[in-house]
Amino acid sequence: MLHQSTIALAVSLAWAAPLTLAFAQQNDPAAPAAVTTTLPEVKVTASDDASSELTHSYAVHAVTVGSKIPQTLRETPQSISVVTRQRMDDQNVTKIEDVLKQTTGVNVTRLDGAGNFNSIQARGFDIGTIQLDGLAISQGANYSTALDTAIYDRIEVLRGPAGLLQGAGEPGGTINLVRKRARADFAGSVGVMLGSWDTRRAEFDLTSKLDEAGRIRARVVGLVDDRESFVNTLESKKKLGYGTVEIDLTSRTTLSVGLAHQTVDAVIDQGLPALANYTLPNVSRSTLIGSKNNVQDLQTDDMFAELEHKFDDGGLFKFAARQIDRAMLYKVLRANGLASVTTGDVLYQTVGFQQEARNVNLDAYYAGPFQLGGRTHKVLLGVNRSTEESKNRQAAGVTGTMNIYHPNNNISYPALNFGDYNAGSKQTQTGLYGQVQLKPLDRWTFLLGGRLGRWETESRNPTTGVVSSTSKPGTQFTPLTSVIYTLSDNSSLYASYAETFVGQTAIDKNGKLLDPRTGSQIEFGIKSEWLDKRVNTSFALFRIIDKDRAIDDTSTPSLTDSIAGGKVRSQGLEAEVSGQLAAGWELIAGYAYTSAKYLQAPIASVGQAFSPITPRHSFNLWSKHSWRDGAFNRWSLAGGLKVVSDFASGIGATRVVGDGYATVSGQVGYQIDSTTTASLTVTNLFDKKYYEKVSNFGRQNFYGEPRAVMLAVKKIF
Repeated sequence: MLHQSTIALAVSLAWAAPLTLAFAQQNDPAAPAAVTTTLPEVKVTASDDASSELTHSYAVHAVTVGSKIPQTLRETPQSISVVTRQRMDDQNVTKIEDVLKQTTGVNVTRLDGAGNFNSIQARGFDIGTIQLDGLAISQGANYSTALDTAIYDRIEVLRGPAGLLQGAGEPGGTINLVRKRARADFAGSVGVMLGSWDTRRAEFDLTSKLDEAGRIRARVVGLVDDRESFVNTLESKKKLGYGTVEIDLTSRTTLSVGLAHQTVDAVIDQGLPALANYTLPNVSRSTLIGSKNNVQDLQTDDMFAELEHKFDDGGLFKFAARQIDRAMLYKVLRANGLASVTTGDVLYQTVGFQQEARNVNLDAYYAGPFQLGGRTHKVLLGVNRSTEESKNRQAAGVTGTMNIYHPNNNISYPALNFGDYNAGSKQTQTGLYGQVQLKPLDRWTFLLGGRLGRWETESRNPTTGVVSSTSKPGTQFTPLTSVIYTLSDNSSLYASYAETFVGQTAIDKNGKLLDPRTGSQIEFGIKSEWLDKRVNTSFALFRIIDKDRAIDDTSTPSLTDSIAGGKVRSQGLEAEVSGQLAAGWELIAGYAYTSAKYLQAPIASVGQAFSPITPRHSFNLWSKHSWRDGAFNRWSLAGGLKVVSDFASGIGATRVVGDGYATVSGQVGYQIDSTTTASLTVTNLFDKKYYEKVSNFGRQNFYGEPRAVMLAVKKIF
């Protein structure tokens, strides 16, 4: 169990951040310090470009998640965290799930050893959708979470309902992955990483104009990433290519097209089993309950096109189209049940699963200013349509027994007969959305908006075409209303109300599908900008009510009949500070408290934690200081801290508990010359042994990574 003193320290650090800001503001030198090529002091100014890669900062001056158009965090009355390009580079983070593990209020539940399959939670609910440049695609347990971070400019995380722009979805939030764009000025970088578990990575990034006037621009990114694991026999090989071209059709109209292709060839591991008394085994972190012949093959293809036109009055029209194709195959020997407390024996099974999915998204909107009552206001009007078609097949193999203390990883893998694709689904969403931003008074801003959408899904056999079930809940309206009050030039208060809905597949005693469950959230917060807008701070209180959840109908003898009687409440607070405290000093720190429980449910669950896998307390910190002059002017030091409280899987006698933990990381960097840097990063500095994820159903208990070292060298030009 995490000691109260550790939690108190984390909370104190979170609340100390604003005091540190005030101190830094008082002591920020008036005379400008010498600025190197790669470490400039950031001076943020208003812009219609939300790109983060040229700011060299952990703070952002604008975001697009939740609004479509770039606007400041203070203009966005919802809780948002942004991981900038500079922060990803500084921390050498290459996987989306690793970024999210260090993001305020986000919990990543790992489902395989390599971390390619994950479920993601915020505020106690799964984040079932990821946005790519604002276009939503489903995020399922058996999909690779996303492409490598090398192609992204920033990662925007919105906590709370996001139904206005993406339609049906869980009330926990959404994640917007914003790609790097082509630039006219020639620029590029090459980098290599070498580290623990035989990690070897090389990547390049080039952008330039293709004509003399710079009206045609291109960008290409490529990488190879091979690494093994602290778990026996595990390995992962990744290759990625990304290219985009932008063409200025006129001075105000731009066409952007591009594609990305990523493959992952890995050995899959589905974790350790719990013991039969629902405790966690104390075995070596290198233990694999599986075979060295396990297979995990993933392929993702992303194709997109965008047409953007800017009007003289500041208005913007944008049309975007995107197609995502994802294919996945795994063949795994895995634990299949709880392990004996006395002998450590556990049953295993071999399973094969293959899945293909295609997402197609179309979106068009206009956003711009208008005059009313002598004041300038803003309006957003849009329409989108998305479809997702998926199909899968699976095969069962053999069973046997393995010992968790002396596992045999050389078991030969049996031939599997997958047969034809026999399960599939198609989901279609169409929606009209809009929002008006009114400023009737100098200090007040009111946002009124909503989405009118239709959602339908069907389950079918993709080989025979036979439809087994269809859900068409009809037209749904999801409102979003907010008010912002400007306290000062630095700070704003806000209050917001948002809704979302989630389609259900359960049926009632009459054979009718249940209506969608609905989620609503009330949120209050304060957002501030400090030090010439180089630093952002936020504090939010929230409450989510998720109702009409499917639960068993006890009035009938059937075990499949359901009623829409379940209700869940999630509430808590979040605090964050990010940005440049002083020249050469960047910081990101965030604390989240989340409490989610059943209000209406079967008697055994009432009052119990709804999402026990989500820690009630979590805290993340990363800070980097680069010396700008003096004897250490080529050096930098950085460090990080991650703290979480207890978490669990299951309830009552079948509950498996993961103890809270704290891990520390450190980094030393050196500027070899004006364009070349090197850094040595150590994660889990004190080699803490802990379970990162726990499960009570016989597998998918995963240790966190032991102490690891990474050397990274990067050259920009």
